[in-house]
Amino acid sequence: MYTIKQDKTNVIVTVSIDGKNWKDAEQKIYETTKGKFNVIGFRKGHAPKKVIEKQYGENVFFDDTLDYFLRTTMNEVLAKDPNLEPLSYPKTAIQKLNADGGVEFTLEFEVMPDFKLCKYTGLDFTKRSTKVTDEDFEHELDHLRQQSAKYNEVDRASKMGDSVVIDFVGSVNGEEFEGGRAEDYALTLGSHSFIDNFEDQLVGKKKGETVKVEVTFPNEYPVDNLAGKKADFFVTIKNVREKTLPKIDDKFISDATEYETLEEYKNHVSKHIQYMKEQEADTALKSDILKYVIENTEMLVPQSLIDYEVERDIHEIQEACKQYNMPLDAYLSAVGTTMEEIKDESAKRAVRGIKGRYIIRKIIEENKITASDEEIEEKLKELPPMRHSHAHEGADEDRIYAENSVVLDKVYKLLIDKNNIKEEEVKETTKTSTEKKTTAKSGTKSSTSKSSEKKTTNSSGTKKATPKKTTKK
Repeated sequence: MYTIKQDKTNVIVTVSIDGKNWKDAEQKIYETTKGKFNVIGFRKGHAPKKVIEKQYGENVFFDDTLDYFLRTTMNEVLAKDPNLEPLSYPKTAIQKLNADGGVEFTLEFEVMPDFKLCKYTGLDFTKRSTKVTDEDFEHELDHLRQQSAKYNEVDRASKMGDSVVIDFVGSVNGEEFEGGRAEDYALTLGSHSFIDNFEDQLVGKKKGETVKVEVTFPNEYPVDNLAGKKADFFVTIKNVREKTLPKIDDKFISDATEYETLEEYKNHVSKHIQYMKEQEADTALKSDILKYVIENTEMLVPQSLIDYEVERDIHEIQEACKQYNMPLDAYLSAVGTTMEEIKDESAKRAVRGIKGRYIIRKIIEENKITASDEEIEEKLKELPPMRHSHAHEGADEDRIYAENSVVLDKVYKLLIDKNNIKEEEVKETTKTSTEKKTTAKSGTKSSTSKSSEKKTTNSSGTKKATPKKTTKK
């Protein structure tokens, strides 16, 4: 016999078992578990119940009997009301032991309360433009030029954009520190690879000069004995190299790519850009629609789900710190945050994620969205060969994954088809690739400038600290 009390997300089931039912269940537990007890004088599994209780304690079968009533009661509760879906294993608490041997206990668990979706059809959304512009092509062409850039030694003072090959020794308060020395280090001036204004102080210098560079390490620098400290570097300029970019013509394209002419290359790149823009625009549109529904649907999210997500995020950060042998405090200092701020952001992200999952689930239920066997088989074919092979252990998981993918695709198709979507307009603002002089954008690093420059020693004392936050989006 049980009663149910629900308060928003919390459900308490009070169970009352009389003495007779408890003893009957306890006898069943004895019959099914007696084989695991070793009792002197009896073959295993043949010791009487009272003898086992005398040797192991009179409550030896209590926990298993309680668990039996927990499972049978929960099965009855969920069969009667399938909407009561526990989010975690129920907490059990004994309330009373009756004189007749009966027991009263409670089962407490959280559920996701029902909610009403906001209006999610007939709305207006803007899709990113998928038009390929000259600027898009120029960006790809510039990347190709930077990959083919050459550095030629020049007999003049250095300037921003040049690559200088240097030897250096760094010290704090006159004492050299670990990682502060390097030889034949190739550094592009203006790349912001080094801390503070290190690179600025090398501008206007010639081959053979030795320069005293004065810098201050950032307060959040991950090396504790250097953070916030002033340092001196004695830098010797070994040579100055000027960056030369190739001329854009058919010969360059033929040498640098598998295409013979600039026009062929442009056609190929434009198709690739078009494909990527369509993928990104579709993803962004789906995200925008779902974000709207999440923000406009009222839903009470159980705290246990939020706590679970936050604990998982914190655990990932702690494990990452252990992997890199970095104290947690040092990590927090490096990324400029606190544990409280991380937990707060993690909780907000958890709420958004949980709401999103249950909203999609609700849309599926309301629109009776399903996946047919044929659709699942087609989706399975799209998976990598090692994944969708039915000969391996994960075949069932793959089928579930494929089914979920089909259903989710249908959810997003419904959200797009049932709303008003217009594509944003983009005006051409750039010249064509044959008219525009392609130059590296300010602050952009060439993808090959580092690979073509020699760095013989890793200088932990001079590299700029740019650790990323590991909290999820």
